[in-house]
Amino acid sequence: MEQYTGRQIAIFADVHGLLEPAIAVLEDIKRRGITEIYSLGDNIGTGPNPKEVLELLIEHNVHMINGNNEEYVALGIEPFAFYFTEKKRRSEAWTLAQLTEEQVELLKKNKHSFDLYVGNKKIGLCHFANDVRLDHGVYGVGNYQNAMKKGFREPGRQFYRTNSEIQKKELERMLKDDRPENKGYLSAKEDPIFEGKQVDYYDEIIQGHAHFRYLTDDGKIRVRTIRALGIGYDKDPNNTASYIIIKERVDGGYDIEEVLVPYDREKMLESIDRSTMPDKETIEKYVQKR
Repeated sequence: MEQYTGRQIAIFADVHGLLEPAIAVLEDIKRRGITEIYSLGDNIGTGPNPKEVLELLIEHNVHMINGNNEEYVALGIEPFAFYFTEKKRRSEAWTLAQLTEEQVELLKKNKHSFDLYVGNKKIGLCHFANDVRLDHGVYGVGNYQNAMKKGFREPGRQFYRTNSEIQKKELERMLKDDRPENKGYLSAKEDPIFEGKQVDYYDEIIQGHAHFRYLTDDGKIRVRTIRALGIGYDKDPNNTASYIIIKERVDGGYDIEEVLVPYDREKMLESIDRSTMPDKETIEKYVQKR
């Protein structure tokens, strides 16, 4: 067992270009003296302040994972455009236009997952354990959300496919055809999520993407989906942003605390209203009380 250090790690996901809740969360993390911070992706996309959010995360030395919205920049929208509406295309083009060249290059270099070793436990961090570069069809986030909401047995089983021989063979088959999605498939093949490890290597997977809290544990894998930082409120107060803290224990394990932080909701709504982004309806829907 590693020597106990009292380590604390702050983790959030799905900022979606909402600056005001991101400021509140990072100020709370700083106030607690936590310096190890991870974002699980979708820092940009949908919301009005993608450039400012990335600047803020860089300023606070946040370790960033690419979510699907970052991949729309890093890989371009063509690998994903088959499930885009015209409104979605315009929205992603607007987001890209807000970013600096340096920010675009940063997103192209970002990782798809991180390994955390806390005490004697192994934790995998990602945006979504199926890999957002492959997140469509039967094994996408919609299937996972529906399984959780309807109480299906062992909804985390779909993540068994990640880096499995079945998935590798499917990738090889898909890459034989000439299709726009190939850039995403090739990226997933050459730089696989979890560096090619399967999900049962970890004691726990922590992910975002679905926006709401879910926890699945079928005895083989434990998958914790955390609430989106400033949207997807569940039953929380409407003006609170959310993140989690992993706290190392003396016995080699860890505890997880969820933190709710009040933020300036009116200022956020004003930012959305003043924005020139072409699709305000989607983010306005996201930030309404659920």
